[in-house]
Amino acid sequence: MNTSTKLGRKQLSREKRLATLALVTALAAPLAALELDNVRTIEFPGAVNTVANGINDAGDIAGHYKDTAGIQHGFLLKEGKFTPMNFPGAASTLTQGINKAGDMAGFYRTGDGVNHGFFYSGGKYISIDVPDAMFTNPFGLNDNGEVVGHTQFPGEPMKGFVWKQGRFSFFTYPEPNDMGCGLGINNNGDIVGHWRDTNGVTRGYVLRKGRFVSFEFPGARATVPGMAPTGISSSGEVVGQYTASDGKNAAFLRSNDAFTTLRVPGAAQTIGNGINNVGDMVGFWVDSKNANHGWVARMPRKTPSQVLTVDDDGADCPNSLRTIQEAVTQAQGGATILVCSGTYRHTVEIAGAAKNALKLIAVGGQNEVVLQGDYTERDGFHLKDVNNVLIRGFTVRDFGNLATTATAWGDGKQIYLENAHYNTIEFNQVIDGDMMGIMLLDSSHNLVRHNTAFVDRGSLANCGIHIQGTGSVANEFTQNQIIGNLMAGIMLTGAGPDNHIADNSIVSNGRFGITNSGAGGTLIEGNRVSYNGGPWGLTPYPVSVLGLGRGISVTGSDGVVVFDNRVRGNSEVDIFWDGAGSIRFDANACDASNTIGVCAQPAQR
Repeated sequence: MNTSTKLGRKQLSREKRLATLALVTALAAPLAALELDNVRTIEFPGAVNTVANGINDAGDIAGHYKDTAGIQHGFLLKEGKFTPMNFPGAASTLTQGINKAGDMAGFYRTGDGVNHGFFYSGGKYISIDVPDAMFTNPFGLNDNGEVVGHTQFPGEPMKGFVWKQGRFSFFTYPEPNDMGCGLGINNNGDIVGHWRDTNGVTRGYVLRKGRFVSFEFPGARATVPGMAPTGISSSGEVVGQYTASDGKNAAFLRSNDAFTTLRVPGAAQTIGNGINNVGDMVGFWVDSKNANHGWVARMPRKTPSQVLTVDDDGADCPNSLRTIQEAVTQAQGGATILVCSGTYRHTVEIAGAAKNALKLIAVGGQNEVVLQGDYTERDGFHLKDVNNVLIRGFTVRDFGNLATTATAWGDGKQIYLENAHYNTIEFNQVIDGDMMGIMLLDSSHNLVRHNTAFVDRGSLANCGIHIQGTGSVANEFTQNQIIGNLMAGIMLTGAGPDNHIADNSIVSNGRFGITNSGAGGTLIEGNRVSYNGGPWGLTPYPVSVLGLGRGISVTGSDGVVVFDNRVRGNSEVDIFWDGAGSIRFDANACDASNTIGVCAQPAQR
């Protein structure tokens, strides 16, 4: 059966488009190279070339091969048996992705040389054609039936799309660009692919919850993440390929921002195409005669990785634990905890070196995995004396066991790091805490990025992000959105040196957008800090400052750099400096300042 999915261009324009909210370029961690010693070659019988593209968690592999006549065909490799896959009437077929149900996606070519997409399920092919487009190339497929790929309209650059049950969504790329491709998608809806700027530089990206993280393989000519349904696993590992300085292609594995080059022993070139959720990788290697051979191997690990699944009611992820704390208690260091859609209660305590390198990942869309407080417990997530932990994708709200009154501050922290180092807190929402969204106390070298912290209850006092203690050094806060917190957006109080506050959007908060008090060596750059209107409601601030908001405030500090920030529309003053210490203000766009002169031109003391 050949059922074609068609939408008119006018109707298509009304479909939801995936928004690009932010772009950050990930810093590369140290490089490593690995000869794969557990690799198995895949050869379709009688084929000239064989390429493995995707692998599901059961180990079933989708790919394509070329016969002796030069015709390309798709294939399924299941339990050691090959099955050819050919779209009816097509001149050639390339099968790219496979999910746990055995559904497959890819594209086929007609006699006129045009590529058309397909989705294969239950023994039936469904044609996927973007209306009015020049071609449709699906590559990735997840267990939710979402297909990712790329297409191109006349006169426009290539762009990525997601297709599900006949409906298309599109996502745009950082500007300026002349090409963007969607290549892989995991069960969280995270997308990998590559984009090219107008200078011809190709970079990889991860698109997670509407935000781009762009990255480059160090020293590479081009970086191209995995061309498969699980080119990105649910844990965030990415398999792909890059072009080395010698012009040859090589496979890479990206895990926790660290790159490893993968090599098949004896191969002239190794290409990585896909990865599943249990660490199996696929791709192809090129021999000395330029022939392609498929390969499959297990992702290298020093020790076996433990994976635990949590589901509050067992409906989404059967046979799972019921609480996050239960999973943390059972988890070994380095384990991955996947938390399925649901509402979870009570503080999650992650403490001690035995829990180092845990990964807690919300599996689901925004607001689908909620850690819910009731204002009787102080903390949501509490990381104490622990390192290298990942907290990703959660909504954490309504924690705090002591409410703010007119004369005393409250005590609540949605995500709390205490003597915790080298951790990553990303893509979370922290809502309506009393009184901290994310707090770091004597914690260093942490990455806090792409989080949203906001308050929509007028009776609460809150700081979006608070950094305190001389041990809080060299932390990175970037691409966060901080809205409506009635005390401050980002507050540094008595913190250590070398904290970096960059590229955050801090809007409509209370007394401060960013306040740096008694904290030396902070770099505050590239932030948007606007419309902070002063504290209001029942707070211990004196009546004299109600309604008076400062955009960026630097007091009692030394060695601070405030550079290239947009600071406007704040109700008292855009940039405030008490005149103490050696502070550099440069290239900031603001309208009003105290001391005079720190807006439009450098000021140094």
